[in-house]
Amino acid sequence: MKLKNFRIIQLLEYLAIMVVALPLYWMPRRMALRTGEYIGTLMYYLLSRRRQIGFKNLTIAFGEEFSDQEKERILRSNFRNLGKSIVEVLHFPKMSRDDVRAKVTIVGQENCVNAIRKGRGMIYLAAHIGNWEMSSFAQSAAGYPANIVVRPLDNRYLNNFMVKVRTMYGHTILSRRNGMRDMMAALKRKEPVGILMDQNAKRSQGIFVDFFGKSASTVPVIAILALRYDAPVIPGFIVRTGFDTHTLYFGEEIGIERTGDAKKDIEINTARLNKILEDFIRQYPDQWFWIHNRWKTQPYSVSSEQ
Repeated sequence: MKLKNFRIIQLLEYLAIMVVALPLYWMPRRMALRTGEYIGTLMYYLLSRRRQIGFKNLTIAFGEEFSDQEKERILRSNFRNLGKSIVEVLHFPKMSRDDVRAKVTIVGQENCVNAIRKGRGMIYLAAHIGNWEMSSFAQSAAGYPANIVVRPLDNRYLNNFMVKVRTMYGHTILSRRNGMRDMMAALKRKEPVGILMDQNAKRSQGIFVDFFGKSASTVPVIAILALRYDAPVIPGFIVRTGFDTHTLYFGEEIGIERTGDAKKDIEINTARLNKILEDFIRQYPDQWFWIHNRWKTQPYSVSSEQ
């Protein structure tokens, strides 16, 4: 009975969301995106805790480099981007491959081609920058589908929608529950794997490496897999370049350092990946997902001092 009631509640939640989502789906695209911006602005004012987390994160990353006014401007842009991104995801089912190509310019596509030709699989270093769902969508629409690891949404009906959207052009969804095993299997098959590694990791799952000058608990899975399977690692980040346009950047292959000390190699390479991500965020500071509590987990010595 409890399970049945839980599913009924989830269905009601889904239907309530659809009441808002369907008008946005059927709206002309430009009007829908503008509405998404308004929704994002509303979230900026309503989600005060997330706004506080974002301000704290910007202070950790940039200190006095940005004024308080500039930090608030970045946060408002963050929320507007989130609102627009939600609307863009709703419109994905209506988009053909040509539609995606018209919206997203891909730079560095040859880096993917060169990595794939090595025949050792490939790992995409991804992050919550710009509309990261559009990054994945454009990548698969361009003919480079991958196995991507995602956390299932709590609402099964919303999750089913997202799975359909994410797999439209060939992506395979790997659940975090069996993530490592499935990623290893994909690389053994010489297939690409996409991994978002810019969120806070639980103490039992991450290692502490530098990120914007502060220890950040980071999942070391990319370093572990690259070292084990000798798979090339390619950074892939998307940025919003206009009202309805994006650029997806695929960087050059990231060299993986090997010292012969397995533990040290994992730490060195994870720190290097974080630095590459940090450098990109510094170029586009208003496009990273600052409202996530990235530095939540800290070493015990630091936690006890706070």
